[in-house]
Amino acid sequence: MCWKLWLIWIVVILGLTTMPWENYVGHSHWDLVNWIPFNDHRFAVEDLLANIALFVPFGFFLGRALSGSSRKRVWTLTLLLSATLSTSVELFQVYCHNRNPSTTDICTNLLGAVVGALLSTPH
Repeated sequence: MCWKLWLIWIVVILGLTTMPWENYVGHSHWDLVNWIPFNDHRFAVEDLLANIALFVPFGFFLGRALSGSSRKRVWTLTLLLSATLSTSVELFQVYCHNRNPSTTDICTNLLGAVVGALLSTPH
C-alpha cells in the first residue's frame, strides 16, 4: 500500500510544481535560475516551509515502503529519488514563464524528504 501512496504523492508533487502548464513555452530562461542556495531574491519562509512540507510525505511513504530494508538503503534511495524528482521539476521550470527555478527549492525538498524518511523509521 505504501508504494501506491508514494506513487500517488509523486503525481501530486508533479501536478503542484509544474502547473499552470500554459506557462511552459519550450525555450529556456536560464537567467531566472537562482543558482546559489538560500541566496534568492525571493527568499520567503513560507516558500521554504511549503517545499519541505511537500516532500515530507514523499520520504515518509518511501521509508514505509522500504521498511524491511536497511537504514542505509532507505536513506540512499530517499536522497537519490527526491534529488532526481526535485531537480527534474526545477529543470522543467526553466522552460516556463513566471517560474523561478532555484537550488534553494532542491535543498528544501531534500530536507523534507529526509524528515519524512526519519519519521517513517523506528528509532
